[in-house]
Amino acid sequence: MKSEIIKTKRTNIRKMLLMIPLICSLLALGFNFLGGPEIVRLSAETIINHWAILWLSVIIALTAGLLNNLEKKSTNFKTIIGLPINLQKKEMSRVLLVTGFAALGSLLLIITILLTSLLIRTSPYLVPLSSCILAVILIFVTSLWQVPFCLWLSRKTNFFITLLLNSMLNLNLGTLFAPTKDWWIIPYSWHLRVQMPLTKLHSNGIPLPQKDELLSYSVIPIALVLSFLLFFVLTFVAVRSFNKIEVK
Repeated sequence: MKSEIIKTKRTNIRKMLLMIPLICSLLALGFNFLGGPEIVRLSAETIINHWAILWLSVIIALTAGLLNNLEKKSTNFKTIIGLPINLQKKEMSRVLLVTGFAALGSLLLIITILLTSLLIRTSPYLVPLSSCILAVILIFVTSLWQVPFCLWLSRKTNFFITLLLNSMLNLNLGTLFAPTKDWWIIPYSWHLRVQMPLTKLHSNGIPLPQKDELLSYSVIPIALVLSFLLFFVLTFVAVRSFNKIEVK
């Protein structure tokens, strides 16, 4: 873990980690200000919606892809293979590192939401601030499965395919299935669905009417269980796959 953290020094990984939550917030606020005073009130909820639709998936794909790029461009994993270490534990440390970066990005987003609520006193408008914070936490947890998936995918393909595929599937497939009854079938829709009852906002950015079925909290425990199961399965696959590079 320490060696992986050291590798990220003086790289774009840390810069992107700081910039992406800020970009997400500024873009969401910019769109809201174009909509007028009534839409500006929804700034906190809109920031969360933008974060779930695109930016958290971008952070995970960027971090995983750049980590693998560091290894490919230096020795193509030959240094790691030659070390007397457990390769499965090595990959687990990389999973934990990307998870930590995603958690830090989520924390930075929470800070920007808190600052937004101070600058725009009517934001959040639909829900309490505590619900907004909980929504960001649940979005992070239900997106954890993307970490081992992106590490494996970027190692098998490349950085650009991983970034494009992870962000576009989330943006298109996730938003398509999240409001439907089949939301649980598509992993990319899980984090979009759990934020709806907490922010009272549809994945398309429109406030949900009262008593809408999408406001049901029953989806949250289902999404959490499915997310943890898929995270463990994909982590197992990624770790076993990484271990096999020893024989190449």
